[in-house]
Amino acid sequence: MTQLIPYLAFDNTKDALSYYEEVFGATDVQRLPVGKEQAGQFGVDPEQADNMTMHSEFKVAGHTLYAADKFNKAGDFNSSISLSINWQKDNAEETKAMTELFERIAAHPETTVDMPIGEQFWGGVMGALKDKYGVDWMFNGN
Repeated sequence: MTQLIPYLAFDNTKDALSYYEEVFGATDVQRLPVGKEQAGQFGVDPEQADNMTMHSEFKVAGHTLYAADKFNKAGDFNSSISLSINWQKDNAEETKAMTELFERIAAHPETTVDMPIGEQFWGGVMGALKDKYGVDWMFNGN
């Protein structure tokens, strides 16, 4: 089975992982720091290598995401796309869980809510927000 897994880039993935655990309830968090022997390959000080992340994985609402440090690459990669969490709105348990997750994230002081979650004219439930790292999230119940 093939998969498409979003791969996010952060200035400090180690801190971002803590944020996603606290605010989004991220689970199954794994982090692979840069080893001192790989520091030169990544262009980082060997003494700082352990604080740098070459790869990480975590789950939000059961969906896997990957992340790593930017390693001095320019650009605001994360604001170029939106991540959409979709569910069946007829499933009361899923709707409750996704609404509660949206509201928990929305309540964080560094979150910008673009669209409060609610019933939409097309019959679905939708909400949109931007997290503290500039990642756009859409919550979409159809």
